[in-house]
Amino acid sequence: MRILINCSTLKKGGVLQVGHSLVSELMKRKDHDYFFIISSEQRKFFANYVDNLGDNFYIYDVKPSVFLSLTGRERKLNKILLKIRPHAVFSVFGPTYWKPDCLHVCGFAKPSYIYLDSPFFKNLALLSKLKLLALKKLHLFSFQNSTDALVTETNDASRRLLRILPSKKVFTVSNTYNQIYDETSKWDNSIKLPAFDGITLLSITANYQHKNLGIIPDVISYLRYVYPLLKFRFVLTLDRSEVKNISKNDLQYIIFLGRVPIYQCPNLYLQSDFMFMPTLLECFTATYPEAMKMGVPILTSNLPFATDICSDAAYYFDPKSPESIGEAIYTLAGNKDLQVKLAVRGKVRLKTFNSSEERANKYIKILETLYETINSKSENR
Repeated sequence: MRILINCSTLKKGGVLQVGHSLVSELMKRKDHDYFFIISSEQRKFFANYVDNLGDNFYIYDVKPSVFLSLTGRERKLNKILLKIRPHAVFSVFGPTYWKPDCLHVCGFAKPSYIYLDSPFFKNLALLSKLKLLALKKLHLFSFQNSTDALVTETNDASRRLLRILPSKKVFTVSNTYNQIYDETSKWDNSIKLPAFDGITLLSITANYQHKNLGIIPDVISYLRYVYPLLKFRFVLTLDRSEVKNISKNDLQYIIFLGRVPIYQCPNLYLQSDFMFMPTLLECFTATYPEAMKMGVPILTSNLPFATDICSDAAYYFDPKSPESIGEAIYTLAGNKDLQVKLAVRGKVRLKTFNSSEERANKYIKILETLYETINSKSENR
């Protein structure tokens, strides 16, 4: 088979590392002829050999529009399709704003469309809710009409997606940590956090609104007032300008690193005590298995998507309550036995997820099975 891997929609956040992981796996394989469309941001992941990627790589960024959502007629992608003539396209995450003229399977990672019970929506402004509703209608139309099947990262997400797209084939392939975490020779250890004798809480994420990082200043205020002797700091992969309402006093508790390449992330976990994720919405976040892999205890939201992924390998809090978050930080900071238990449970929980190779195998198996089914139906007509 000729298989085209489409990463043209990947711009920021965890989806970039998923795309990098999959492309890196498939570049090594000879079972099919693989071709890749990667975004300009994705290209940065391959900076060491970008000029030697070969003729089976294309660099392109899809520019979303209402027209593309409704028609799926993306001219640049169609030109690439005509040149390659693949038997199947796998789009790592959609909506793709594109309907290729062949088998098309697409990843789904739009939690705001399936987790309507999330507290994220309670304080969302009316205009934002209306915008989200409009995008949801456009995107679900695109998912419904431009794909043959969808892939989610948890069973819970698959069940919820089927409720709103009941006629669509939906598969589950769990996310995992990037294979870079297994390749210590590729780690970039150049980021050295300042020496510190307190608790370091690491959040590796882009500044999406649903990540809820804006609650950190209130958590700092609570801890400073209630537990003044507790030494702590937050390490964020954001720029200073991305977090609002921070007082000068609060700034001493936060280190802003800006965007960090995947090669620098393992060493950041090694320099941290806890992985901190107050997120309100997820289909899956790779920071959970990353922390488990690195033996770092997880502090995260007590919401269904998080408990479904982490089970007993995390310490939970109410993500809308600075008091709950502060108490969770203080409790875990003072309980070394619990920290060890969470790290051990994380290693056990990690075994329930796919490896990067297993994930790639499952994606390709879905394509092979669906392609064979389509061919069998054509032959029986």
